[in-house]
Amino acid sequence: MGIESFRWLVGNGQSILFWEDAWCGDRPLRVEFPRLFRLALNKKGKVIDFSISKGFKEVNWTDLFSRPLLEREVQMVSSLKEAVSNMILFPEVEDKLLWKHDSK
Repeated sequence: MGIESFRWLVGNGQSILFWEDAWCGDRPLRVEFPRLFRLALNKKGKVIDFSISKGFKEVNWTDLFSRPLLEREVQMVSSLKEAVSNMILFPEVEDKLLWKHDSK
């Protein structure tokens, strides 16, 4: 049983790695968006490091990468934004690691 058998339930975002952990969908964002991960300035940042006002709708995504993005990369960022845009952080709630196969 490896880490792929687990996923994160987001609370305050202080324990979850934005790119490396499965917190927004079934796979880590580095797997879903490998090209953006390669360009990311902060590969080890926590979810909270990428949020603004407890969410992601106001983030200036182009500032997070090592160079100006190509048109196809801008489209990838749009997909990334769509994936995380409805996620909300709850400062008073700890993040929880859950087993994916739990029926609860």
